[in-house]
Amino acid sequence: MALTIVDEPFNWVVRGQKIMLIASSTETAQSGFRYGLVITIDAKTYQFYLTPAPDGNMYFDISPLVDDLRNQQHHFATDNTVDDLSKYALSAAITEWWLIAGVLTENEGSEVTTSGRIVINGYYQVYDGYKPNPEVGTDRIKYVLEFSPNYAMSDRLITTHAWYLSNTWNAGNPTNAGVVWIPSFENDYGTLSIPGNATYMFNNLIDDMRIVIYKPAGTTLTATISLSGYDIEALPVYPGNLNDWATLSIKPNENDTPGWRYYEVWLRTGGVQSSIKYRFYNAAAYGQKDCQHDKIRLGWVNSRGGWDYFNFIKKSEMNDEIDRKKYRKVLFNSTTSVFDKEDRGLYERRNLVQQVLTVTSDYIQEGEFLFLRSLLVSNQVVWLTTDFGGNNIALPVNLDDTSYTERKTRDGKLYNVSFKVRMANEYWT
Repeated sequence: MALTIVDEPFNWVVRGQKIMLIASSTETAQSGFRYGLVITIDAKTYQFYLTPAPDGNMYFDISPLVDDLRNQQHHFATDNTVDDLSKYALSAAITEWWLIAGVLTENEGSEVTTSGRIVINGYYQVYDGYKPNPEVGTDRIKYVLEFSPNYAMSDRLITTHAWYLSNTWNAGNPTNAGVVWIPSFENDYGTLSIPGNATYMFNNLIDDMRIVIYKPAGTTLTATISLSGYDIEALPVYPGNLNDWATLSIKPNENDTPGWRYYEVWLRTGGVQSSIKYRFYNAAAYGQKDCQHDKIRLGWVNSRGGWDYFNFIKKSEMNDEIDRKKYRKVLFNSTTSVFDKEDRGLYERRNLVQQVLTVTSDYIQEGEFLFLRSLLVSNQVVWLTTDFGGNNIALPVNLDDTSYTERKTRDGKLYNVSFKVRMANEYWT
């Protein structure tokens, strides 16, 4: 008697792929043999009895059971890193069953288990192959933070955006292979997620985050933030978060650091750089500001299971789509006067109002067209804005656009993009 797990997921599991559990048994010749499978995802338990495949093995794809995973929202976090619970805990138990006296009976003592896995809300592609290893391979597949080229949980790459002034500021070539440039305003909020400990990836040993602000004269201000060791750690590193961070000694704004040019963030292990550098430059002062229009900032869950953000700074307009529900009332008031001259014959029972915001970007680069693909395909998108009281809020929205052209900007022309963003909730009347 032997029940064996032939293949199982890695400890760090990306939701959008084949998440296969494969087992074999030496008892498949027993009458009515079945594999008993219990899958536990957080507090939910699923039980299955599976007929062996033609080769006698059990093949089970777990991915449909975790397809509803949604990310937490920590966009406005300050004062420390955040325990990001955008994950599912995953475990499984497999047993042997067959018919004894016509009753499907468990073979006691046959159980084998697998546990200690988490599922994150990212996705791979078929061309990445079956079961990509999150600790090795290309930087797009890899999640562990060991070396300076390794990316956080963001779709922003070194090729996404090149800042034309970087050479002028002695910050290196605009397409510097060690830098991800991010145009930012002082009131931009957002978090950058990372795998925060070695529980699920043994080579992920990062222990702190470095922040360096570059001033006009080329001098710098530096802060080091210790990590908290969460499974997934959300780093509140966008300008709005840093400026609201009460105990942080350095802040990227004109009051505390007049004329600030850019600041950079990266992860370290024992003082050694263990990630790519993310450089947030002062877009209001250098090239990406439009005083005539309101800035619209969208955030979305990207292909690596974290949040990404983009500012649409050109013309935006809200369109109200009104579905009117009418009925005609008989003119009669149940008295001898029959009806009043103020009576309404055609009544509006209820107006259903959907709001659609059309947003337009500045002229963007080829890498940004590719970057925005993950916005178009994301099923978790928010509009980061403020309410009437000036409080920060993240409004859930959906994109109406059903097609998208990833332009190649190699013809010397400039292009921008427009999207229709539908509010996820009706405008109540």
